[in-house]
Amino acid sequence: MENTDKVPAEKKKRPALKIALIVFVILFIAAAGAACYGWTWLQNQLAPAGDSDRPILITVPKGATSAGVGNILYEAGLIRNSIVFRFWLRHYELDGKIQAGDYILSESLSLSEIADKLVKGDVHRDTIRFTIPEGLFLEDIAARLADKGIVDKERFLELAADLSLWQDYWFVREMPEGLEVPLEGYLFPNTYEILGKAENREELIIAIMLRQFDKVFTEEMRSGAEALGISVHEAVTLASIVEKEAVSGKERPLIAGVFFNRLGIKMPLQSCATVNYILKDFSIRDISPYKKDPSPYNTYLYGGLPPGPIAGPGRAALEAVIWPEESDYLYFVAKDDGSDEHYFAKTYAEHIKNARKAKANRNN
Repeated sequence: MENTDKVPAEKKKRPALKIALIVFVILFIAAAGAACYGWTWLQNQLAPAGDSDRPILITVPKGATSAGVGNILYEAGLIRNSIVFRFWLRHYELDGKIQAGDYILSESLSLSEIADKLVKGDVHRDTIRFTIPEGLFLEDIAARLADKGIVDKERFLELAADLSLWQDYWFVREMPEGLEVPLEGYLFPNTYEILGKAENREELIIAIMLRQFDKVFTEEMRSGAEALGISVHEAVTLASIVEKEAVSGKERPLIAGVFFNRLGIKMPLQSCATVNYILKDFSIRDISPYKKDPSPYNTYLYGGLPPGPIAGPGRAALEAVIWPEESDYLYFVAKDDGSDEHYFAKTYAEHIKNARKAKANRNN
């Protein structure tokens, strides 16, 4: 007789399959949750340790291991996890590629950004930054640097006066002999940066300023000076006068042209700035008491150009002399109306009228 209580095998398997499926889903969800949590955790460890941009100086010693660097960063509060940092380097095959040195970092950098700086060797350099503006004479440059504690003024001037040290520069070799201040006008005005621990700063600074002049005074400018029939030294000399006379940049080529017009008819340059240079004081407006000073730099007393530059001309003044603006003007006088511009005149009578207008401007 058939046993009606017997359950088919297919029906017996169904509960087991359901249980297995449920277990699988639970495990899958748990694994997914763990993976999700793990990914979130990892992202958190890679994120910046804080939001402050405050600079933090750390030093990576020579021969430091990845673990050692990780500890340095963690103790400085720059990363969240030193172990993650170590495994990050290994994962991207950067282990052993960190460069020694001092680094300026901050909490706001991510772990990958910090690692990138350390591997590239983006080290912090202890530097001194200084700016030499256009129009300073050499002694003024030395005093400015000395006041900032960068150089010894007397040593700076002594080195600048010794042309035997600077014969590598073509423009030095071309300078006329017997100059009172040989490098006057050739220490190019610019912003410079040197290492704070640099030795022989005076010599180094003179060298980099001469090198900058060499870069600025191009071969094209040398050809331009030759086309004008003047030497490079004469071009620099006239540019230094233009630098001091032309306050408004747009007038530099026109003022340079006026001086060329005067030179062309052998008329004295009559530049107040050259007398100011003799006095070593460019703030003096009324130079009439000093117009008979016997210095060869006095362009009221002597025709032609003075022996050398009276200040450090910038690029614009040099270019103005090499490519002057043509005109029939022979005279100019400051308007004194706050515009930093000049009145220009073709005749002396017109110049006198302009001078009266300038005086009226001052009195208003």
